[in-house]
Amino acid sequence: MALRRFAHENSAASSPRHADSDGPKSPVAGFPPSTPRNRLSYGLHRSPADTPSISSSVPFDWEAARSMAPPPYATPLKSRARKSMATGTSSSATPRKAVVRKKGVLERIKNIPSTIAFELSLFPQNVPLPTPKTRARIVGGTIHVIHFLILATHDNEDVWDSISGTKRSSWFDWSTPITLLLIGISIFNAYNLCTRTRSYKFLRRTEPLSSPHAKFVVTNLDLEPLERPTFGQRLRADLWWSFSYFWRFLFGLQPPKRASPPREKTSRVQELEVWEPSEMELELFSIYSPAHALLWMAMGSSSWFYSVLIMVLVGLQLNALTHAFVQLVKDKQLLASETMKEYNDVFVYPRINPVRRDVAVMTHQSEVVNVWED
Repeated sequence: MALRRFAHENSAASSPRHADSDGPKSPVAGFPPSTPRNRLSYGLHRSPADTPSISSSVPFDWEAARSMAPPPYATPLKSRARKSMATGTSSSATPRKAVVRKKGVLERIKNIPSTIAFELSLFPQNVPLPTPKTRARIVGGTIHVIHFLILATHDNEDVWDSISGTKRSSWFDWSTPITLLLIGISIFNAYNLCTRTRSYKFLRRTEPLSSPHAKFVVTNLDLEPLERPTFGQRLRADLWWSFSYFWRFLFGLQPPKRASPPREKTSRVQELEVWEPSEMELELFSIYSPAHALLWMAMGSSSWFYSVLIMVLVGLQLNALTHAFVQLVKDKQLLASETMKEYNDVFVYPRINPVRRDVAVMTHQSEVVNVWED
């Protein structure tokens, strides 16, 4: 078989038809050398890469590869690039000078109402506010300063009363509503901090979740709400029901039933409420909590040192605990995301996007051998 293939190839190469074709010509005779044209038959000894691709959408340009010609999809040459293009120009070329039209005074005056309306529509998102931690520290520090001023005012009044010999009989004065307001702020912040949650629904989970915050709820599975009948449809339905009720009443039949509206597609699923506190509320709770407010109320001239020391210790403990907990949650999120990324890179992506190559087996009629011949 190998000798027969070799003989067929030699005879095809030395045939007159092949000699007259665009084959290689001798450079001695004055003809420039040229690349021979590919044959249309491929034997088994040829590589499958020599055959045309049966799965590639863009055929490979063999002629361009043999003659070292640029492919048609190449980037434009630098010498032929336009001057207005950002790419393809030399670094020494001077940049193009653009003409920018500036608005006139009258045009800017006319645009003032629209500019004001646009800024009002973005309020308060367009106000440059500080970060949540900075806002919490400013609010907490201001509240502590107000408590200190109230305490200092009371001490001065007590000293003046002891000097003048008078004694106040009323317990309600101007500082009482301010103190109650500050205590209410601390309680309100603590309530918001503890009750701020986000709900997640598990549509495909049948087994109960092992969490005290999970419960079964009835939810609507329709992504689009049902269309409500128009006024004309409801009027026609009511007229038909009245007409049918009248004749049924005359003939002694049962009254008709009103058509029930289409029901929404509901299902009983599990819902998990996850605690999601905000950064400002956490920071304000560690700076000014209800415990700080009670310590300010219990502070006196003889116990102010211990009260201040307890407030500082409580604030530092809360601050360290909340920051450590928040960082722990972030670290767990990083671990989970990195684990899923490694799993996708190692197991998922290599299986759903495998590297494929074309494999083909071709033959020619010259390779067919009659077994009945000698």
